[in-house]
Amino acid sequence: MGIIPYSLQPFSEKLNIANALLENVDQILTINSNYFYSVPFNFLIRPILFLTYIIYCMYLIWKRFAIPNYDSNIPKKQLLISLRWLIILISSLFFIVIEFLILTVNSIHTKPSIGLVNSYPLYILSGAAYCVMSFSLLLFPNILYGFPKRKTSERTNTETQNKTDASESENSENEDPFNDLTLAIQEYLASEKPFLNPDFSISDIASAMQVPLNHVSYCINTVMKIKFSDLKSDLRVTYSLELLSGKIKHSYTIEGIAHHSGFKTRANFYNAFKAKIGMTPTEYQTSNSLNNKLI
Repeated sequence: MGIIPYSLQPFSEKLNIANALLENVDQILTINSNYFYSVPFNFLIRPILFLTYIIYCMYLIWKRFAIPNYDSNIPKKQLLISLRWLIILISSLFFIVIEFLILTVNSIHTKPSIGLVNSYPLYILSGAAYCVMSFSLLLFPNILYGFPKRKTSERTNTETQNKTDASESENSENEDPFNDLTLAIQEYLASEKPFLNPDFSISDIASAMQVPLNHVSYCINTVMKIKFSDLKSDLRVTYSLELLSGKIKHSYTIEGIAHHSGFKTRANFYNAFKAKIGMTPTEYQTSNSLNNKLI
């Protein structure tokens, strides 16, 4: 509403204002384009309102995470990840708005041309804060892709049920709501051995378990505390050990063992095997044969 008079001006007048600012940026403090308040006030009120908003966000974060009660369907690990990311986000924004406020005050107190030129350190600090804010998504990828949330059936709100829920909550305070799904995934991997397929992916588990992909990803990365690529490699190496040790009654060459264990190439098999066992498959096979002869 304040800039309606300026918006209704002819384009030629707006062009003259733009040219005047290009010739001398200090004139921006004297050009009143808002009907209600001056340019200096306009420049100051924006960072002040933004700073007020950030401080209020800090209060909301403190209020949310200071209370001991929490939704039992949300794992504590998720809350901690969210809290850490929010702290990084709010801290970065706080530094940015403070630097912008200092820049604005300097430009109004002296001149925009002087205040802008002498504020390069602030530009560098602001750029660093923007980088930290963006890089935080790489540190917390779950924030970017979303957290899984367990769905539970509705319960009756009787006093007995509430007491039971409170008791269960105390006993399982540190238990992740996705432990059951994690156990089901582990049982599926052990019984069905889908990792023997060279094209095995995390989406195969989600399809077999009939659960969202991010649920499976959360169970593996957060509950089991292992990357899917490492889990897949470990399972294949463990299965290859059974073939090499003779627990599975089949006679395969090293290439055959690599193929039947789910590895696409001999090189991948050797690298994964040595990283986990500390020796190559050939060395392990030789060592195992010598031990069998001694026995």
